[in-house]
This record gives sequence, structure tokens and C-alpha cells, in this order.
Amino acid sequence: MKSLISKAQQGCPQARAQLAAALRPRLCSMARYYSRRGNLEYEDLLQEAWCAVFEALPETKLHIGEPEQFLLRRARWAVLDYLKWSLRRQMAPLDETFAGASTGSPAGEVDLRVTLGDVAEELSPVQRQVMEMLMAGDSCTSAADKLGCTTANVSYHLAQVRRAVDKAFREAPRYERVPA
Repeated sequence: MKSLISKAQQGCPQARAQLAAALRPRLCSMARYYSRRGNLEYEDLLQEAWCAVFEALPETKLHIGEPEQFLLRRARWAVLDYLKWSLRRQMAPLDETFAGASTGSPAGEVDLRVTLGDVAEELSPVQRQVMEMLMAGDSCTSAADKLGCTTANVSYHLAQVRRAVDKAFREAPRYERVPA
């Protein structure tokens, strides 16, 4: 394996292909495992793993330990970082989600408020409560305490709210400000 990694480091396309074939079962297994555990797309996790392997290839030291294990460890770290990022995004307050939706102008703020008002009408009462609490600055934990449920339940409702908001922003007409 060390000679294969050495040739791949030198840029040999056949060696890279052979290395990919040798690592594929382990990376696929890793991506499937974390996909089930983290409720994320298998393909996204596999892509993160492959990127990490080929980014770490040039800095792999052949004379220290097992270079194959080094590459697999780097792939695992990348997958776990992606999982952490995904969980942080799911738990982020809603105002961070809407930060890019407004241009900062009064007209943009009106567009944002109108769209959010439309979204709120389509949400279930619990989803509306979750949205209001999180937009008021509550964390998922404090919202869960107030609602008497778990943070996982709040995260689920937050994901539903995000989907509704994303859909509304994709479908929302852009209002033009009429000059006075």
C-alpha cells in the first residue's frame, strides 16, 4: 500500500485510481454508517470523505505508521466535521437563517416580513410557536423547556419551518419599490 500511495503522491493517475478502488469499501461503509446515525445524505458524506482523502494525500508521511489509516482518519474527521456543521445549522436561531434574505433596505425588510407572515399562516400551531420563540432569541433548549418537549422535537419543527421559509422565498415575488 505504501508504494501505491507514493505513486499516487507523485501524480500517477493509475495509482490514484487503484488507491481509490482500495479505499472505496471503507469510505462507503463509513459514509453509510454516519448517514444513518446523523440522518444526512450518504452521497454528501461520501463526497466529504473523498475530498479529505485526496487533500491529505500530498502530506501523507510514508515512513510513519500506516499511511492508509492516516487517510481514513482524515476522511473520518471530515465526515464528522460535516456532521457537526449540519447539527449547528439545524440548531441555529432562525434570525441567522433570514440574515441573507433582506438587503438591509426598508423595502427589503417589508418583503421579509410579508413573506414570513405568509409562511406563519401555513404552519401548524406548534411550528408557529417554535418559530416565534426562536426569532425572539430563545435557544432550542429553552424553547423545548417552555413547550415541554425535547430539543430533538424542536429541531424537527425548526426543520419544517426552514423548509416552509425556503419554499416561500423561492416562490415569493420580488416587490419593486415605487418612487414617490
